[in-house]
Amino acid sequence: MRGDRVLLRGFGPDEIEAVLPRVAPAELAAGDETAVARKRGRLERSGERTEWEIWFAIEAEGRLVGDIQGRYSDQAMPPGVWELGIELWDEADRRRGYGREACALLTSHLFDAEGAIRVQATTDVDNAAMRRTFEKLGFGCEGILRGFMPQSEGEPRDFAMYAMTKQDHTRDETGL
Repeated sequence: MRGDRVLLRGFGPDEIEAVLPRVAPAELAAGDETAVARKRGRLERSGERTEWEIWFAIEAEGRLVGDIQGRYSDQAMPPGVWELGIELWDEADRRRGYGREACALLTSHLFDAEGAIRVQATTDVDNAAMRRTFEKLGFGCEGILRGFMPQSEGEPRDFAMYAMTKQDHTRDETGL
C-alpha cells in the first residue's frame, strides 16, 4: 500500500535478521529460540493476511522506519473487529507524519478490503502524540484501560482505547 510519504509492504528476506532485534527484543534477550523462530516466521509472512494478522514494514524515504500490524482473532474479538499496533523505531522518525499516514492506510485497507466493522487501538495514556494522531484520523477515545500494560519494572501502565467503526469511516470518506 502506497501513500504520499510511506509504503506499507512485507519485510524482505534480507531484512528479517536485521529487524528481529527491534521486533523481538525480549525473546532474544531471554534466549527463547522457539519464540524467536515464531517471530521470524511471522516476519516471513508479512505483507499477507494470515489467520490472525496482517503485518507490514513501514518504509519512508527509501528506508525502513517501523512496522504496523492489523490483528484479528476470532478467539479474542467479535467478527470484523481489528486492532492496530504500530511502532516507529527511531525517535528521529517520529512527529514526521509517517505513523499517521501508515495508520490511515491500514485502517482504510481493513475497512475496504478485509471486512472490518471496527478498528481499535490502544496507547499509553501519556503518549500525547499518538493520542492526537488517532483523534486526527477520526478515532474516538472510548476510555482508559486501567493497569492494562505490564512493565518489566513497576506497576502496569494505564492505556487509552481508541476506535473507529465502519460507519465512522464511511462518514469520514463521504463527509456526511
